[in-house]
Amino acid sequence: MPRNLNDSIPGAPNFKYKEFVRSDVAKRKGIDNTPEDWQWENIERLAASVLQPIRNQFGRIRITSGFRSVELCLAIGSSATSNHTRGEAADVEPVDDDVTLTEILEWVDNNLEYRELIAEYFPDGWIHVAYRDGDNNRQLKLKDPSYDYARVRLDLIRDLYA
Repeated sequence: MPRNLNDSIPGAPNFKYKEFVRSDVAKRKGIDNTPEDWQWENIERLAASVLQPIRNQFGRIRITSGFRSVELCLAIGSSATSNHTRGEAADVEPVDDDVTLTEILEWVDNNLEYRELIAEYFPDGWIHVAYRDGDNNRQLKLKDPSYDYARVRLDLIRDLYA
């Protein structure tokens, strides 16, 4: 069933569908970035299970990258098998300058289920969070000049960026 992009997501009233499909690259390159029904359902689960709880805890967060079609992923140099292509991942950052990426990352790790949680280019980068219903094996990773999506422990990220 098609979604109205201006509607709020069920279970995640602070998020609209359009936040997950917005892409300047897709617009420039004429790439269709419209999810199929099963991908919309994954987006809804991600928003309700992970993003809305983050919003409730920390205030507004910005989705810098949500759903990406395979074509869009390849156009930006990502993988065709990215969790983004399934509607199961979003890259986020806080809107409030008083909230740090490390605070959000630590809270998610301590309080929520997730498939993948990546600290990308901290302290000024973003958090990639992936959620897959029934398959959340809690892989905490770090991507920066020294760590290339390496699995890490939270205390390392705290030591490096807190």
